[in-house]
Amino acid sequence: MSKTKFALSFTAGGLLYNESIVVAEALLGNDHDWNTTLIEVEQKNLLQSRTPSTAKRKLHEISQRLKCLTADQLALLVNGTRLEQKLILWLACCLKYPLLAELARDVLRAKFLQLDYAIDAVDVAKFIESQTLWHEELEELTPSTLTKLQTVMLRMLRESELVSDDGIISSPLVSGRFIQVLQRDSSSHLLFFPLVIENGRVT
Repeated sequence: MSKTKFALSFTAGGLLYNESIVVAEALLGNDHDWNTTLIEVEQKNLLQSRTPSTAKRKLHEISQRLKCLTADQLALLVNGTRLEQKLILWLACCLKYPLLAELARDVLRAKFLQLDYAIDAVDVAKFIESQTLWHEELEELTPSTLTKLQTVMLRMLRESELVSDDGIISSPLVSGRFIQVLQRDSSSHLLFFPLVIENGRVT
């Protein structure tokens, strides 16, 4: 068994698209100063949460994800198209959460390359079960928690527009600048998406 444990806090909120854009805009407005940004977002209740505790929890979750992104990726998150924004957020989630990264590479992209375009809860359940061989903490999850985990993972794929509402994998129409921003950091980041890559290029 692996001694490292998967972080699973993403189950609390999904992709958090709107809230993440708000935080990213504040961060760029504060010249990437996280301390100032966190104070501003919290004091001004920019996430429009009903309670301070909810705002604090969401802000912590979002900040942990966005801290995984480079300056160029954050800039694209703020200034890109809606699809680019969602894909950058999916990238951030994969970088923050190894479980999502492995789902993206080993299930989502693998099925796409095999021309198997359907993905559902059964696929995710099988994936999680396979991970219990290396991560014993997954064995300790209750059935209800496992169901929630599967549900949120699929919901995040839909929110990222990588999977349709009826469970069909969709290859995103990525822009040249999106590819450049990812490759500038690491070409392996492209493996988090259902894309055909030949000689380092998306075809």
